[in-house]
Amino acid sequence: MTKSNHIVGLVIVLQLVACEPEKKETATTGNVFVLVGESVAPVVILQAQEFMRLYQKNGAVVTYFLVPSDSAVYRFVHDTVRMILATRPLTLQERELAEKTGRKFLEITVAYDGLLAVVHHKNAVEQITVDEIRKILTGSITRWEQLSKSGKSRGTMKILLQDSSDETSYLRQRILNGKQITARFSRMPSALRTLQQVVKDPLSIGFVSSSWLDSAKVPAKVLEVAASAGDADTTFKPPVESVGKFYSPHPANIYRNYYPMKRGIYMYTRSLFGDVGSGFGTYVANKEGQRIFLDHGLVPGTQPIRLKRQE
Repeated sequence: MTKSNHIVGLVIVLQLVACEPEKKETATTGNVFVLVGESVAPVVILQAQEFMRLYQKNGAVVTYFLVPSDSAVYRFVHDTVRMILATRPLTLQERELAEKTGRKFLEITVAYDGLLAVVHHKNAVEQITVDEIRKILTGSITRWEQLSKSGKSRGTMKILLQDSSDETSYLRQRILNGKQITARFSRMPSALRTLQQVVKDPLSIGFVSSSWLDSAKVPAKVLEVAASAGDADTTFKPPVESVGKFYSPHPANIYRNYYPMKRGIYMYTRSLFGDVGSGFGTYVANKEGQRIFLDHGLVPGTQPIRLKRQE
């Protein structure tokens, strides 16, 4: 084939490619990349999988990547990421930086969950106060018998924490009011590993999200927690009548702010109306997606709540 024939062939190929109709992105067609805060990953992954199952014939793809919520927020503010789900809201400074780009964004609180204090299933301890958790994290409490509700539990506590995680960030910011954790602790690579280690070690205590406890399906015991008088955190201020009383992280207790270690789950998106990102965001915020949150022990953030009597 001569050089001129090569050129003619190339022109024909380019013309054929140019004539192919461009696939238009819709609310159920296309690919959206989402950064997901690791501590709520199990339930958000279920949302993504169900959305893709419903619209697989259309070609809807949700590509998700798990990161600490602080990293997700940073990428949303400073990068081109269109959508994130995080366990903390943007600060005022982060909001101002995000708005300076000229690209409008939408913020929706899609659900609420609780940070759980978990122990070995044979540990005699059933209840703990926020103040006691604070003292554990600062090293003032180092033994199980120092707790007000220690029962017959004895021995040196073994604290399990995940490095650079949503859970550790919560403990620093909300329980210690921005101060560092000064107690000695064992570093865990993930919430799942924390739960697995708690099951192995009768003297351990760890902190995980309710989403991971439901996913891991291990026999760890979840402690009831009581707000303490004078707690610095007022993000979800407990009612006066609940202070000093112990509550489980049942969705009804989280909804009423009775359970003191409550978190919001925030969705931020710059997706345009009618693209697949807006389609997935709408799914998460509407009835079908909210039902998935409720079915896994979280409190829906956008749908009406009907409280049921706890058994």
